[in-house]
Amino acid sequence: MRMLLLALLPALPLLPACADAFGDQEAPERGTALGAFHVVGTQTANTCGEGALGAKRLWEFDVELARGDGALYWNNGAGVIAGVIDDDEVSFSIDGRVVVDMRAGDAPPGPPCSVERRDRALGQLGGRGDDVVGFKATMSFEFVPTAGSRCEDLVAGELSVAPVLAALPCGMAYDLKAKRSALPPE
Repeated sequence: MRMLLLALLPALPLLPACADAFGDQEAPERGTALGAFHVVGTQTANTCGEGALGAKRLWEFDVELARGDGALYWNNGAGVIAGVIDDDEVSFSIDGRVVVDMRAGDAPPGPPCSVERRDRALGQLGGRGDDVVGFKATMSFEFVPTAGSRCEDLVAGELSVAPVLAALPCGMAYDLKAKRSALPPE
């Protein structure tokens, strides 16, 4: 799993300075474009707390996909990341990590607190070859404080000043369903 730093999957309003899933490691788009897809995500699990980190039960976004030799390229407009397509030509996986400073931006002041977010998407394309009409996937996010972090004030409890989480470490998961919204460019 590579360390990835900003955005790749669509905007999930989760952490300050990190509104998108996966990182921004630029991978030149290779392979054959499959088109644009409108994705609807339904939250299936959440141990971080209702509305924690801006997460919603229903999450919609758009993404462009391309297929290469054993790879799936996922582009939400902020960058491209290469995932893996299995030998069956439909099953895919994409992994990423990002470390976020929870004290950046409008976050409450306090001792150093950074959280590593581990992202994983597992799914199946709705077609082999170049004619993919949609896909289904599960996407999970795991949040773990980094070594030396003091995030107690951000977690609900006695020490909490401005809680944004019910627990830490914690996680969320979504079921994703996507339909092709635009054919690949000619």
